[in-house]
Amino acid sequence: MADVTMSLEEYETMRAMIMNQGSPAPGQTTLPANSPTKKRSRTARASDKLLSKAFKMANTRYRLKNGQLRVGRTQADIARLAQKLRKQMSKK
Repeated sequence: MADVTMSLEEYETMRAMIMNQGSPAPGQTTLPANSPTKKRSRTARASDKLLSKAFKMANTRYRLKNGQLRVGRTQADIARLAQKLRKQMSKK
């Protein structure tokens, strides 16, 4: 194996270059700060509100009083039921 000797400053410089080339850190966007954000449509906002209400209903149906899931139920079951309830609510 080859011997590689590098000073601490060289190592830190190389590490910084590698870290800066990767994807942005979580929570950071790649868009410029002054780019306009697209306004969400009225139907999208209404759908989100209905889904929020549906998730509350599904959670009360599939969870116990102490917050645990009922036996045989999963979070996927809650999500499926919430989607079904949202669809029913939007038809009314």
